[in-house]
Amino acid sequence: MKSLTANDRPAAELLGADPVIQTEEDLDKALNELSFLNAFDQSVNATCTRYIEKLKQESEQRKYVLIDDQDPVTIESRRELLNKRVNEYCKANRSSLIDGKKKTKSFPHGSVSFKDQPARVEYRSGLKEADSLSLLDKLMQSSLVEQITAWLMSICVFGKNKEARLLSEIVELKPKLSVSKIKKAFEEKRLTADHLKQLGLKYSQGKEQLTIKPAEYKPG
Repeated sequence: MKSLTANDRPAAELLGADPVIQTEEDLDKALNELSFLNAFDQSVNATCTRYIEKLKQESEQRKYVLIDDQDPVTIESRRELLNKRVNEYCKANRSSLIDGKKKTKSFPHGSVSFKDQPARVEYRSGLKEADSLSLLDKLMQSSLVEQITAWLMSICVFGKNKEARLLSEIVELKPKLSVSKIKKAFEEKRLTADHLKQLGLKYSQGKEQLTIKPAEYKPG
């Protein structure tokens, strides 16, 4: 479709500034203008998209830096290399960077932090909640989801017999695994790693995570 402008509006075939619809012909004129306005709107959006994409491509071509006498390197590759080197240094020198309970070391141009990430229960690789519920059904040798849903759907909220209005007409009925309860049960040793595995889950120990935070750059 060709690009449209405001000048492409077929004024002679449309209604005036204060449109009055009195006949089917007037109605068709209104529909015609609505059709044009939709097409004009889409045309402008398409032109903007093409312009933005062109600007993005031109911007990407400028995203490189010169290091010493080496060939230009992209911003992303340079950033990855610096982050890797900072990460390696911080982990190798953690004891000298972090003093006591303070987990953050500040510098004139940013900071590095060692913060504890909490333990969590998560789905094993490639699995989702639906997979865990299916595994739970097999363990119980029956469809837990179907049983719970059928029971909930049978609960009456209003009226009786033909006038009965069920809970399923009011709320979404969908059993959901409680990861927090599973985590609590595992930490209390009521569930084991093997139990979690049978549910398609695993327990990940909390670990320390390094965060690298450069300060806002201020040109000199």
